[in-house]
Amino acid sequence: MTCSQSTKTRGELFCGNTIFMTTQGVKKEVCGEFPEFCYRAFECKEYARQFIDSGRFRMGCLLSYRESEDKSRRDPTEGRGHTVEPGIVTVGLFSPNPAQKPIWMREQGYQEHHILEAGNAKFCFCTCLPEARPAHIVTAFGKYIIKISDPRQLAEDINDYFFSKGQGFLIVGCEVVYNKGQKLARVLGDNERLDLAYKQKPFEEFHRDCEFRIVAINLGQGCPDECKYVSGQSQQVEPRCSFIELNLGKRLDYASFANLK
Repeated sequence: MTCSQSTKTRGELFCGNTIFMTTQGVKKEVCGEFPEFCYRAFECKEYARQFIDSGRFRMGCLLSYRESEDKSRRDPTEGRGHTVEPGIVTVGLFSPNPAQKPIWMREQGYQEHHILEAGNAKFCFCTCLPEARPAHIVTAFGKYIIKISDPRQLAEDINDYFFSKGQGFLIVGCEVVYNKGQKLARVLGDNERLDLAYKQKPFEEFHRDCEFRIVAINLGQGCPDECKYVSGQSQQVEPRCSFIELNLGKRLDYASFANLK
């Protein structure tokens, strides 16, 4: 099951075969796919404890990862999808004789698709799937590792939080795919392709992360034009929505420190 903003009808989002209206004040269902459990690492033990004890944490702006201060985590392609899919292409045969016209043919080949972030502000809570190597999690993300034994419940709690604040968000669970710019064996559907703007990353740099994301898509407003992540300006420009802070106000019984070896 996937979610993506419809390019066909304004005010609608798709989750699999279900259409969600973006009317403010109507609670949306959490959608997407969720693993049995996942890991979230923190560099600071205090932040790890806050996450467990009171549900305090941050969700990062999708586009802010293009300019992360940590160069090892920076992904200039974040928010953009890129696929090479089977399709019919036009091929030209040119003669060395300039008097002869080229011969054009259509044949099976590959078509490139570039998918741009749709404009709605998106914020990510990034975790690692169970298959991620513990040593990599510690090196890349931090030594204080939390096991989240019910990722869907966390998504439900995030959904409840935004709804209680009167904010219209669609909450989506998705595994990141590491095939940006690579040839695919099949043709993707339109909505499936649109999702790649927030769930696709380059293989070489990031495949060891084995990332699972909970994505909050703001249905009420897009990113402001003056936002530095949209405008591409290098200097800091307000509003600078690099992250949002959540405080669920309760202990997360499904979160605990992990003992990974």
